[in-house]
Amino acid sequence: MTDPVKITVLVVEDDRDMCEFIADILLDAGYAVTTAANGAEALDKLDEKSYPIVISDLKMPVMDGSTLLAKINARDMVKPFVILITAFGDIDQALQLINHGAYDYIFKPFKIEQLLIAVKKAVSELTMRQKIEELEQINTQRLSFHNLLANSSSMHKLFHFIEKIANSSGNVLLEGETGTGKELIARAIHRSSTRKNKVFVPVNCAALPDGLFESELFGHVKGAFTDAKTAKKGLFTEAADGTLLLDEIGEMPLSVQAKILRVLQNREIRPVGSNDSIPFEARVIAATNKNLKEEVECGRFREDLYYRLNIFKITVPPLRERREDIPLLIQEFLARHERDGVSAKVSTEAMRFLLDYPWPGNIRELENVIERCVFLAEEGEVALHDLPEEMRQQQSAEHFSFGRLKPLAEVEMEYIRYVLDQCDGNKQKAATLLGINRKTIHRKLENQD
Repeated sequence: MTDPVKITVLVVEDDRDMCEFIADILLDAGYAVTTAANGAEALDKLDEKSYPIVISDLKMPVMDGSTLLAKINARDMVKPFVILITAFGDIDQALQLINHGAYDYIFKPFKIEQLLIAVKKAVSELTMRQKIEELEQINTQRLSFHNLLANSSSMHKLFHFIEKIANSSGNVLLEGETGTGKELIARAIHRSSTRKNKVFVPVNCAALPDGLFESELFGHVKGAFTDAKTAKKGLFTEAADGTLLLDEIGEMPLSVQAKILRVLQNREIRPVGSNDSIPFEARVIAATNKNLKEEVECGRFREDLYYRLNIFKITVPPLRERREDIPLLIQEFLARHERDGVSAKVSTEAMRFLLDYPWPGNIRELENVIERCVFLAEEGEVALHDLPEEMRQQQSAEHFSFGRLKPLAEVEMEYIRYVLDQCDGNKQKAATLLGINRKTIHRKLENQD
């Protein structure tokens, strides 16, 4: 619990003797005390310092306790716990003020223990709030890493690896399925490094026009070829001493791979048509959805370039291998739509389906599904039937099978969910097909949850 010595209580009381009496009680209990003769004086003191607990008489001249409470609540500040002292006849007013933000009240005449109990309750709640804030801060730091959200151990190992290699200038190879967030991870590496204030240049190798790879990457001088009417700076030059991401590098032609290798070996660029070289200082991160080792074995990727890129290798896990991150990602996608004025939540049945689904398109597919469902949801809740039909059909076909021996209860639940899916979540229709009562389905689903 918070140490009472660290807490200063503001006592607001116009009766000097009563004010001193309350102050003495609190000082003897180990609290620090500041006093004010009325509400106006108390507000002045609150302007100078934050007081976590305020004890105020209800009836005072200049500004009474009721007005003081209203003024405190109207301010843009961390609200203190306000304990009111009132005569027994003012109980209705005291209860009304509780509804308007007062923490507690005690009646005159009161016993010392009554006052201390009220203050201790406030201190206990203050301590709890501080712990919750600390946990939320720790939780936020744990779940977020440079715009990457994760709760899974595999991703936290990846974050730790990024922190270890961030300040190295060594090339990084990112391998992972489409939609796993490889560019976000590349940006996280950049932001974690000493280059974070430098430029980050992403290059989609698969989107570069055929025949213009060298010109786009290395630039060209005026007159280097027919359409080169002016000189052009290449993407490698634009990266300067920042970070260059070569995304989908597995799509790069072998002829260009040889030139990339030369740049990485010599750390210099030669624009098309030029005899002069330009120093190259950027860090290179290469990303691909292919297994480059297999591409090397098949002769589609240069082995020497593979090893030049593969100083630090990161394999990004697919979403189906980090299912504990799915609720966190869904929450983030829903929050984005809520900021745009469209709010929704995901029903238990839909969430269970989303957790079980294999996500071949990974995070990108999940984001697209949530965007679709948010606008289809009725009464702000995404139901099972709001999910794309092809997803539900695929999952039903894959999920309900006898590929392994299972307990009867598990098979029963799988079949109930399968039938519900085929009925678009209509429990009455599913119950009729199953030959059971609708309440039975509801009870079994609740027991599973």
